[in-house]
Amino acid sequence: MNKFRWVLWLGGVILVGNFVVLRMYGDALQSTHLFIVRSTVFYPLAWLNLIAGVLLVSLLVWT
Repeated sequence: MNKFRWVLWLGGVILVGNFVVLRMYGDALQSTHLFIVRSTVFYPLAWLNLIAGVLLVSLLVWT
């Protein structure tokens, strides 16, 4: 069970890191012709990653 907890911790940290990367990449798209994709794909996906990562980490801390 301990190995499984480490995998969940790693997954939570990766999801939060994914939020940062997607936000930075979405900001980089602001100056290109793909600026519409930023608000319809990258930002919602980034926020979903942040929510899932925070929920996963808080679940691990709580238990």
